[in-house]
Amino acid sequence: MEQIRLNDRLLTAMPFVRKGKRFADIGTDHAYLPIYLITEGIISNAIAADINKGPLDKADENITKYGLNTQISTVLCDGLAKITPDEVDDVAIFGMGGELIIKIIDEASWLKDADKRLILQPMTHPEKLRKYLAQNGYKILGETLSLDRGKIYQTISVEYDGFAREYSDFIYAFGEYILKEKSQLLLQLLDITKNKLERKINGKRAGGEDISYEMNLLESINNYIER
Repeated sequence: MEQIRLNDRLLTAMPFVRKGKRFADIGTDHAYLPIYLITEGIISNAIAADINKGPLDKADENITKYGLNTQISTVLCDGLAKITPDEVDDVAIFGMGGELIIKIIDEASWLKDADKRLILQPMTHPEKLRKYLAQNGYKILGETLSLDRGKIYQTISVEYDGFAREYSDFIYAFGEYILKEKSQLLLQLLDITKNKLERKINGKRAGGEDISYEMNLLESINNYIER
């Protein structure tokens, strides 16, 4: 059977998944990620969870298609609500907004364990997610960017060490590891963000709203590009 293929967005999880660990894919949709990880020999079993029955039915079809029913179990649940700490080591949460990812992590206190690893890809508000992680004792292990269907995504890997941290709004928005690389994809993301910030500043200024956050972030972007 032909090997399942992952898009670049999902492939960014690969460097952060630990070999031989128990894996959970939250918001699994079609179960592509756990299927790929098992067929590549990185993990031996996984849980594929989704809040919606339709995508989970599709996940079950794909799991059966690849003959992995004994290695991948599916769970219909909201976030990690029906998953216990003794079932998983590495948890991927892709395909949802940063605020929803925060909610899922916050409701699973057992993730505050140095033996657990989170691999996160917020579709929106990466800055809110990073700030939450930093302030709640999660250490960032690595970050990377990907381009999929014209949109740039940030993938963030963390583990709990209990130390609260504070960073600048610039780092919250783009990530320390990503900023160190100064890749072409980052420069493209910064350009897109600049345009959004300028439009937001104009709109807020017209409405008499506070624009200090947007102005400070825009200044940081310009300074970084000019370095």
